[in-house]
Amino acid sequence: MTVLKSLMSMMLLCTALQLSAQIFQHKATPEELYKQAVREARQQHYDKAIELSQQALSRQPDFIDQQLLLGKLYLQTKQYDNARKYIQQVLTKNPRYRDAYSYAINIELSTGHYDEALRYTEQALTYFPGSKELMLKKLSILDAQHKVMQADNYAGLMFTKYPTDTVIRKAYIEHHLISGRYYKQTGNTNMARKSFDRALEADPLNDEAKEGGLAADLKGSRYTSALEQVNSELSVNPNSYNLLMRKLGILQDMHAYTEALSVLQEIIRKYPGDSKARSMENSLRMEAAQYYTNADPYSLYQSVYERSHSRDALDKLIGHSMARGSRQEAMDWINQGLRSSPNDHRLLALKTDMLEEDKKYSAAAELATRLYQQSPNPQLKERLVGLQLNSGRDYLADQQYEQALTALEAARKLSPNNTAVLDLLANTYLSQKDSSAALDILSQALAYEPDNERLKLKKSSLLAGSGRHEEAAALMADLATRNPDDPRYKANLADIRMTNARALMQSEDYDPAKQQLEQVLALEPTNKDALNYMINLQSATGHLNRALLYANKALEAYPDDRDLLLKKSSVLYDMKDYAGSSVITQKLMDKYPYTVKYKNAFMTSQMAAGRAYQQRQRHDSALIAYNSVLALNPKDTLALLYCININNEQQDYDVALTYAGEALHYYPRHETFLLKRANTLENKKDYVAAALAMDSVVQLDPSTPNRDYLYMLESKTLKNQFALYYLNSSYDFSSNKYNIATVEYRRYFKRGSYAFRVNYAGRQTGNGIQGEAELYYTHRPSLYSYGLLAYSNYDVFPKVRAAYSIFKTFHNQIEVELGARYLNLDSSNSFTGVTSVARPFGDFWVNLRAYFISESSDFYTAFNLTTRYYMNNHQDFVTLIAGIGTSPDDRSRLIRFPELSGLLTHSVGTGYQKVIRYRTTVGLFGTWINQKITNTDYQNQYDIYLVFQRKF
Repeated sequence: MTVLKSLMSMMLLCTALQLSAQIFQHKATPEELYKQAVREARQQHYDKAIELSQQALSRQPDFIDQQLLLGKLYLQTKQYDNARKYIQQVLTKNPRYRDAYSYAINIELSTGHYDEALRYTEQALTYFPGSKELMLKKLSILDAQHKVMQADNYAGLMFTKYPTDTVIRKAYIEHHLISGRYYKQTGNTNMARKSFDRALEADPLNDEAKEGGLAADLKGSRYTSALEQVNSELSVNPNSYNLLMRKLGILQDMHAYTEALSVLQEIIRKYPGDSKARSMENSLRMEAAQYYTNADPYSLYQSVYERSHSRDALDKLIGHSMARGSRQEAMDWINQGLRSSPNDHRLLALKTDMLEEDKKYSAAAELATRLYQQSPNPQLKERLVGLQLNSGRDYLADQQYEQALTALEAARKLSPNNTAVLDLLANTYLSQKDSSAALDILSQALAYEPDNERLKLKKSSLLAGSGRHEEAAALMADLATRNPDDPRYKANLADIRMTNARALMQSEDYDPAKQQLEQVLALEPTNKDALNYMINLQSATGHLNRALLYANKALEAYPDDRDLLLKKSSVLYDMKDYAGSSVITQKLMDKYPYTVKYKNAFMTSQMAAGRAYQQRQRHDSALIAYNSVLALNPKDTLALLYCININNEQQDYDVALTYAGEALHYYPRHETFLLKRANTLENKKDYVAAALAMDSVVQLDPSTPNRDYLYMLESKTLKNQFALYYLNSSYDFSSNKYNIATVEYRRYFKRGSYAFRVNYAGRQTGNGIQGEAELYYTHRPSLYSYGLLAYSNYDVFPKVRAAYSIFKTFHNQIEVELGARYLNLDSSNSFTGVTSVARPFGDFWVNLRAYFISESSDFYTAFNLTTRYYMNNHQDFVTLIAGIGTSPDDRSRLIRFPELSGLLTHSVGTGYQKVIRYRTTVGLFGTWINQKITNTDYQNQYDIYLVFQRKF
């Protein structure tokens, strides 16, 4: 019992697991099942492919491609009823599905339903009238049904329309060979001969046509024609044993024993060892003797005619010749009679008949013209028109257009309202590329038969081909109105409108093209080509809302059409609705993950969305868009570049470096990404790493800008600077000079720099040394401080000098300074408030500084205006300085500050500073200072200032 319970528990567990697996198993989509079925079919696993196809249709019954595939599979497995069912469903949904017609025709041919196959072929030709494949299929069906005359006309129409097409020519020849075989089997040797002759006209070297025509002549006792063919072949191959023996047999059947014995002797001479030929000689002579022993009526009538030129004898000779199959002999007798009686009506009629039977229509027409002139009557007139028509047709086939026109014009003169003549005359003008004349002829034909739909259709086609689309459309619209149940005319009208629309689009006449397409859609609201063109036109002319409207209409008719979905995505993209565009392309990409164009379209939309977000300063959204691109294509250079730039702008330098690292992983020698890495490291103030990155760039491209940037980065890795300064001041009111030489050491650190200077001054009154300490300190990127402290116990320098300023930069690049100065000199103290405003203007920089000086009980002001023009990446500059008053920052006048501070002083200075490879700086500056001592006395001071700095 315990064992039984255990077994039951195991069975329940297994059942539960199996059900769970079925429940949670992934269900394949109809598209996936379709692809699996295609793969199975290619491996000829038809049963498995049918099973998969049925599963797909159970999940999506309107899956038209799957229905077509299932119909094809049933056709391949000879399940014709099932195949017919699914193919008919396809054609009901989409009457223009060309492959479905091919399968439908093959199904009916396989089951012997030739009428149904022909019906499908003609239906397909209404939608695809120019399809040579369908034309050939129709011809083969007519041949299979033995509808010989109908097939003859259709083959002739095809061959006339496409005379240089090798496939059409081959089919034309094969049709006449099939017709010849059919007539031969039914005993109609005359028609068999005509069929084989038509094949020979197209292919003079066709062996089957030669043999078939000869056999038909022999079977029909047309020995003269057979003999002419053998003689023609012997002229090319005179030593052919088989041809000589065949000629011998024909002469023997004609009882032309003299010629037969001559041919036999020729065979024996050429083939002396042939026993068969030698054995025939005696039997042939015996047969000839026996034949000539009997009374020969032909010889009797010949002797009578030679003696008396009896007309009755001549008629008998002609009749006997025809009965013996000797057409050439009969023609010779007719010609002999006409030499005696050139206007003999009966002989002329006989010769005309023979020439017509021999298809010598031009010569027959000449004789018929003489007969008609002798005795005009309706019957002879009708025959003459027919001969001229056939003559013109032959000339047209031989591309002898002028002769064809002569014959057909003669026929038109006799019968002006004969539409067959007019139709062929129009074809002749068309062959000469004379569309205008052809249209005139067709117009005349329609004047006689205004309701002839075939002529209207032909004229409409010709008008459309001549670019006269509106006239063509008017004719076709009339046909469509008269035949509302015939879909051909409606389809042809839509095709004409479409052709006109394409021509207008090529000539960039967009508005008329839109009108044509609107008329197409009025006829066929779901015409995919028209909807596609309308979407393109509306987009091209900037009417994006209307383009979107037509895209939505198209998708209502074809909701799962991938190309239309992609086109709608493109319209949304042009409307800058990148999110909407991305939604469509993402769905396409998810559904068809291996189709590259959908992935590319999605990435394009996301890249555009990212750029739009950047412009609106929505950096987080931009990064999301770019990262979605990188998820699909981690090597996308633009997405990587934009991510680096955004993170640099947001000062997320570590993240920017991560993206730069990814980019360099895929493109290790990519100059732009190496440069971006260097920029980011510079922004991060990691100048050593930035210089190493830039060195790699210079190795790839040692251009001047790249080398210059490398020098700049390398200079920022240098933390020390040594400097020499020299100031020389001279005066026009004294021979005394004042010189200051300075040695400086500066140390750079992360937030700024500090410096120590030793100034040495020399004057006639004595020398001295001053020590200075200076500090620049950055609190944050837009705020920094400046401080200075100097001390000296020598008379040539102020005893104490101190300075402090704080600088703030605002978003509009305006920098504002607030500061103070302190000066202790000769036991006097001065306190100064300082403010300044500075702003760059392109390559110019302008600074206006004001000093408010308090000394004892006095108060003074001083102003300086400094202008610089920067060059060479803002490293070098030319400066112009103008000042009023004496400021505590003027080193050359500090020793005299108490005595000069109250004087009216003007100063103008200029100078040039040059930076060499971001390491060495040299400068030369000169200043002229004018001081008003009294109302009438002025004194001048001249300063020259030299600068040399070197980083290490």
